[in-house]
Amino acid sequence: MANEGQRFKKLLSDLRRALFGEGWRGALFAPAHAQSCLLSRVLPRWAAAVLRAAGWVSLPFYPVFCLFFLDYMNFRKLDKMTVFWAEHPLSAKFECIVVLALFLGLLLLLRRGTLAAGAMGAVSVIFGYINYMKITLNGDYFQPRDFSMASNLGELTQFISGDLPRWFYLGAAVMVLWTAYFALCGTNLPLRWTLRFPPLIAGVLAVCSLFSTQDKANAYLAKYNMTFFDAALQTSNYNANGFVGAFTVNILMNRMEPPEGYSQALVEELMGEHEAVPQTGEDYDVIVVLSESFFDVRTLPGVEFSENPLKNYDEIIAMDGAYSGLVYTTASSGGTVRPEFEILTGLSTDYLHDVASPYELVDAPVESYVSNYKRAGYRTVALHPYIGSFYRRDKAYPYLGFDEFLDQDGVCQIVTPEYKRGLVSDRTTFEAIKYELEHAGGPIFIEAITMQNHQPFSKLPEDQISISVTAPALDETSLTSVTTYTQGAADADRMLRDLVDYIDSRERPTVLLFYGDHIPNLSQAYVKSGVMPGNGTPEERMYMYSTPFVLYTNTGAASDMLPEKTGNEISTYYLLEVIARMTGFAETPYMRLLADFYSRVPVYNVRLWPIEVTEDVTALRRMHEVITYDRLLGERWSVEN
Repeated sequence: MANEGQRFKKLLSDLRRALFGEGWRGALFAPAHAQSCLLSRVLPRWAAAVLRAAGWVSLPFYPVFCLFFLDYMNFRKLDKMTVFWAEHPLSAKFECIVVLALFLGLLLLLRRGTLAAGAMGAVSVIFGYINYMKITLNGDYFQPRDFSMASNLGELTQFISGDLPRWFYLGAAVMVLWTAYFALCGTNLPLRWTLRFPPLIAGVLAVCSLFSTQDKANAYLAKYNMTFFDAALQTSNYNANGFVGAFTVNILMNRMEPPEGYSQALVEELMGEHEAVPQTGEDYDVIVVLSESFFDVRTLPGVEFSENPLKNYDEIIAMDGAYSGLVYTTASSGGTVRPEFEILTGLSTDYLHDVASPYELVDAPVESYVSNYKRAGYRTVALHPYIGSFYRRDKAYPYLGFDEFLDQDGVCQIVTPEYKRGLVSDRTTFEAIKYELEHAGGPIFIEAITMQNHQPFSKLPEDQISISVTAPALDETSLTSVTTYTQGAADADRMLRDLVDYIDSRERPTVLLFYGDHIPNLSQAYVKSGVMPGNGTPEERMYMYSTPFVLYTNTGAASDMLPEKTGNEISTYYLLEVIARMTGFAETPYMRLLADFYSRVPVYNVRLWPIEVTEDVTALRRMHEVITYDRLLGERWSVEN
């Protein structure tokens, strides 16, 4: 028995060394020798030899399985994944080449098949999980740029919601067992480091040479019917190229290149003959409220409410001083920073596909609507009752022209906070806005971003549900999301009423812009209610990327840009120009240019594709591409001196 116990301990020790090696030095630089097969300790020699041979044969199939897993997590259904492989065989072939090359590189570096498989398997599980959760959370995909958000990982995880796909755990288990099988079989390269590292280095250099310029990279991608243009719209990128293919395209697009023909002459040509216009009206206090996930939940077919959750909104848009309609944003179910940035700057995020937040590119003063108000003598304040460093707002806001940024700590210092679902309430944000208005000492521009109705919309206790929701077509999870969201929407509606009533009580002329940044993440409610069955039609995309907005003044000022009192449609980057013209505020040449484009193309962003591409749309796209680059990364030729 003692001998059997010693043999068992020896077997466990050998298994540990096979799985984890003798440290990194042993894994990389151990001398080559025949690797022992642990299976030979417990099986006949012939059986161990067969299984070991099977281990070697299966080695190249392991990275292909990892690819299979990643694409499954990307498409979330087996049938959609198989359709991709059938309809995009060249993209699938490119993916296979990438994962096989990576696995070979790991094998040459680490020598042990177990370590190479473990590393690739771990990355596949982590990347697949993150990609799936991002899609579920906000409709976006996991991209290389997201590594810049690593410092916000703790904050991001609290917003995760949704169940994992059916085969996630099985796929992860297969990778674990397969990796252990390599250890048992001793599937390791019998080569010393002097024979492994030269081909590894040569391979790395060959890849660097092949993709040394974007022209070379684009030419190689074209062989597989892929292109850098895919990165302009990540939905089509990940659908047409799979996860690995799309991720690789995004890696190769590792910097924002100057637009074709970028020059001072081109900028001046695009700016045209537009000239600055001096202020003609009185100083209005300006309030811009980004209401988190504000959306007309009543547009979900077959969903009924015990009372109207947006009754104040209905009353306010009918008032004399109000204009309303839909604003088309570049975010859906998440991604607040994109419409926020576009509204404040008048620029477009359509061409900033290589950054998680446009504020990553803001490290010098950027002309914006905020800086215009500051230059006119306004005090400029941003309020956001959350972590100030999220999306890098704390670093970027001063460059946009904000005098002060009050994050959660700052807001809670000037007013007594109230919390709902663990987040600072909309009522608290209203009180903070009111405080700043009353202590301004002069004209003020305020941007406020609420937090109360942020996802996930988990089930509430019964005593916190004031509006009951019924929807026969929804499953329990979707109904829970809609019910919880509705309570928050009703609170946002009350905040809107409080703001309008307070504005009406003021003597100072005041204008309010209240808008939603994106539709909320309501689980499968959009699909099951039938409003967005997932066909990707233009109508679906217009619904997916639109939210309500309200413009209200206590002076009854008229807008010469919005054609109707209700039912207007407009893109984000035009909204503050509407306010400037309503109130007679000074306009820069770029603001005048935006007003000109609005008269021709009131709604456009790349996520609304397929949209009819007229000459005016082409001109708008070109203008935004060049001016956005010029102001963020270029020579700032478009900025008035």
